[in-house]
Amino acid sequence: MHRRLRLALPAVLLAGCAPAGGEGPSPLARDVAGYAVRQYADSAVARLGDLIAFRTVARDGVPNVENPEFQELTAYLRRLAGEFGLDFADHGAVLIIGLGDATERLGVLAHADVQPADPTKWRRDPFELDTLSEPGRLVARGSEDDKGPIVTALYAMRALVDRGVPLARRIELVVTYTEESDWAPIQAFVSQWDPPGLNVALDSEYPVVIAEKAWNAVLLSLPPDRPAPPGEGPRIARFGGGAFLSQIPEDAEAVVAGSTAEVEAALRREAERDTVVAFTFDTVGDSLLVRARGLAAHSSKPWQGRNAITHLAALLGTREWPPTQAARMVRLINDLVGTGDYGERFGEVAYTHDFMGPLTLALTTLGPGDGDSLVAGINARSPAGKSGATLDSLFRAAVAGWSAGTGIEVGIATTVSEPYYLEDAPHVPVLLDIFRFYTGIRDAQPISIGGGTNARILPYGVNFGPAMPGQEYTGHSEHEFMTREQLERNLQMYTAMLVELAGARGAP
Repeated sequence: MHRRLRLALPAVLLAGCAPAGGEGPSPLARDVAGYAVRQYADSAVARLGDLIAFRTVARDGVPNVENPEFQELTAYLRRLAGEFGLDFADHGAVLIIGLGDATERLGVLAHADVQPADPTKWRRDPFELDTLSEPGRLVARGSEDDKGPIVTALYAMRALVDRGVPLARRIELVVTYTEESDWAPIQAFVSQWDPPGLNVALDSEYPVVIAEKAWNAVLLSLPPDRPAPPGEGPRIARFGGGAFLSQIPEDAEAVVAGSTAEVEAALRREAERDTVVAFTFDTVGDSLLVRARGLAAHSSKPWQGRNAITHLAALLGTREWPPTQAARMVRLINDLVGTGDYGERFGEVAYTHDFMGPLTLALTTLGPGDGDSLVAGINARSPAGKSGATLDSLFRAAVAGWSAGTGIEVGIATTVSEPYYLEDAPHVPVLLDIFRFYTGIRDAQPISIGGGTNARILPYGVNFGPAMPGQEYTGHSEHEFMTREQLERNLQMYTAMLVELAGARGAP
């Protein structure tokens, strides 16, 4: 959805949300936040290890709520809530861990499902918290996205219980189970639930995220060769790569059947010109296996990664090939996508918003589809300025134009959505004040991100961390981590946030 909110806010919603005048959080908030870090930093790391161990990755054909890993995590969080003096409600794909009984409520949103992880790319099992390989870093799938935030939110709530902070708002930690795979369950839950009036998600970055680009997918498919091209001479027999749609692909490979020494030498020379990804060449019989190794990153920030698929396509595109299915895909990728990040070649889809920035477009997956087709998956993140319907027509027009010009049949399937832009929210000044105080970044202002989070489906939903501005976001990468220092800083800021947004004014 694309919401521009300039509303006259009711007094009851504004109560307790007055900014602290640039002087930082209240003495009570500072005191409880300091207590939380002193008392619980070590425990938070240990509990993070417990949460990481639950392999909460979506499985094909199995709803997450029926997956034993999610069920065991639910039981664990229920026990933990009881230990911390918090109430607990299980709504299947959504858990609510609450504190207090005030009529007004503050929502704190995080998700417990995580993206897949390739264990061959990690020094240790990605579902075991690694604190030793890289001192100072907490390395594991979910450490940053989003189990670290869950742990710190829980200990922030426990600190409020310990110190007896009176609450003007009930605090509800909303833990969702399908953020990474299917938003339908949480959307269905929200449609039948009275959500809190103020909401803060812990699923992005600081200082405060008030705008999110739309998430769009474009799947381009090429049919198999009919009839198959002649089997003589060098030809691209196979081309594929990538892991999932929202990750910049770290690996890609192609097989050149019937290769020759001249072909291999020419490709090697061209490979030396590419300083972004690394290529390897191996001969298997009369075939040449060409592998590209880039760097995985979140697809909302494609510039932080190195795209193995598009760079391998660029390498292969330096010579003519017989028109196999894989060779046609090489041509399509080079013509419509290239190695850029902003969709400049994809017809007329490229544009920029003055606050939210440019549309990004990344080809992230390439592999077999139905009926022996070859399918390229594209993830585009679009700012305000063009509707989903407009982008859909532009995607299709670009593909149709390319197909007409080349005579190559292309199938297309799209999923489009709308950007989210919350221009006014009463708790933004409070969150900025907390961030400025604890980081010393005095000029911090609200920001926009390329990612999409569940914050957009709750009233006045903004994101507050867990990643620092200017730092690489490692969620969705094959090297996900959070530093111990950042976990402690998050615990401090989240505790101060709860006191300032939910605590009764004038508390001792």
